Amino acid sequence: MLKHKDQRVGVFVDVANMYYSSRNLFGSRTNFGKILETAVASRKLIRAIAYVVRAEAPEEAKFFDALDKQGFEVKSKDLQVFAGGAKKGDWDVGIAIDTISMAPKLDVVVLVTGDGDFVPLVEFLQFLGQRVEVMAFSETASAKLREATDDFFDLSTERSQFLLSLPPALRRRISRNGAVSENQTQKHR
Repeated sequence: MLKHKDQRVGVFVDVANMYYSSRNLFGSRTNFGKILETAVASRKLIRAIAYVVRAEAPEEAKFFDALDKQGFEVKSKDLQVFAGGAKKGDWDVGIAIDTISMAPKLDVVVLVTGDGDFVPLVEFLQFLGQRVEVMAFSETASAKLREATDDFFDLSTERSQFLLSLPPALRRRISRNGAVSENQTQKHR
């Protein structure tokens, strides 16, 4: 099925998955505004939700506000910290419930994530008659998720559109933590 202007679209963004993918792969930030524009593709946007985890980071509030200004409804929850120091903060169940609940009002569900845990959700939405599209960086996208979806959009093929550079201080901090070095960051621009 081709994309056409009368399709009703819902966009559901796993922000942590995309944030860490772009940061660890390319030393960059994700351009969520451009992702939303591309996901909608001149169709009828019914709802766009960005799922975030609050970790009490200093720049967090500005980031969440920016998502809101770009057209996303921002749903947030607190990062869980367990007694042993382990941390957990994902939205998999929340995203699944929201997409299934909204399915009758949508023709297309766009999942912005590479998380393979969403394969059963994709299959169920397709069973309900939904077209399911996935947008993610191919390097961090589950092969099973890519196979299950009706359309996979690889954000890595047009990095210049979907990545924003990191501030120098954050780039240096990431480099010290061993994720992306300053040289790797320069290479991917």
